[in-house]
Amino acid sequence: MQTHYTTINEQPHRRKSYWEQVVTKTYFSLSVDFNTETQFQGHLCAWDLGPISLSRLDSDGLLYQRKDEHLRHEHEENYLVTIPDKQPIDFTQGNRDVGCEPGAFILQRSHEPYRLSYTQANRLWVLKIPAAVLGSRISFPQKLVSLAFDARAGAGELMVEMVRLLSHRLSHMDGLAKQTIGNHLVDLLVLALADVTPQQSNLSSVQAAHLARAEKYIRDHLRRAIRPHDVAAACGISVRYLHALFRARGQTVGSWLQEQRLLMANSTLQQNRDNRTIAEIAYEWGFTSPASFSQLYKNYFGRTPTEARAYYREQAQQREQSHRQFIVKTNH
Repeated sequence: MQTHYTTINEQPHRRKSYWEQVVTKTYFSLSVDFNTETQFQGHLCAWDLGPISLSRLDSDGLLYQRKDEHLRHEHEENYLVTIPDKQPIDFTQGNRDVGCEPGAFILQRSHEPYRLSYTQANRLWVLKIPAAVLGSRISFPQKLVSLAFDARAGAGELMVEMVRLLSHRLSHMDGLAKQTIGNHLVDLLVLALADVTPQQSNLSSVQAAHLARAEKYIRDHLRRAIRPHDVAAACGISVRYLHALFRARGQTVGSWLQEQRLLMANSTLQQNRDNRTIAEIAYEWGFTSPASFSQLYKNYFGRTPTEARAYYREQAQQREQSHRQFIVKTNH
């Protein structure tokens, strides 16, 4: 699904409240302050990519604030990956300040207050990623907020270039293709952060590399029956060493495998046009019992798969209805 918002047809005195509605619908509750409120212009396009979303935000200079009052009714934690395209941005979160120039990106956490600002017209590319998705790939992602990451080489550069290219091609892709693209963007982000990610233990670079290969093998074979022996053999290490690597990051091989399957099943449930039964989705992602899957899913996400599917469909309908209302409003 693609959504587009613009302030062009809004009266000057309504642009602040309109833009607050737009960014709240796209990301989460935020307050905004403009440098030139009567002349402010903003345009935002957003695309759903499975469990994550991509947006392109063009606007005059302004200040975004995530305040304590915004957090009171929030339940689902998310991270934003923000990439400035034209002008630098200033960001503050967790008592840390960072300036981010074009050619770099920052990570923002929804469950903590922050301030983000820029003084001149700018374009931002923003990835919104559920904390459960990012946390399953990176240890302690909250420690990476308020840092600027280089996007001029390596995986960071590939991620940014892919983000820029996608806006012209997503309209020709179906839901499965978009979900695959979203997964690839998360993969590139993880690679870009790999050199600076705080570790949960004193893993050496060799151990971290073995762990990364094991995780990749598991993610690539989630639909199959996977035994620790299979993972160890594919990575050229012993089963004992494999278990030690996962213990060092605070999990077992089995618990991490189960978490990945739950995350992928949840991503499938978010696909509004996927009408397969809960049992079919459970079997697709390697669960041998629909009843067991439902219980594990509820333990992890706090609601049953049936409740989650109903919630995601309701949210999708609300977004579509809201988008139609915005279109009708801006055409009058």
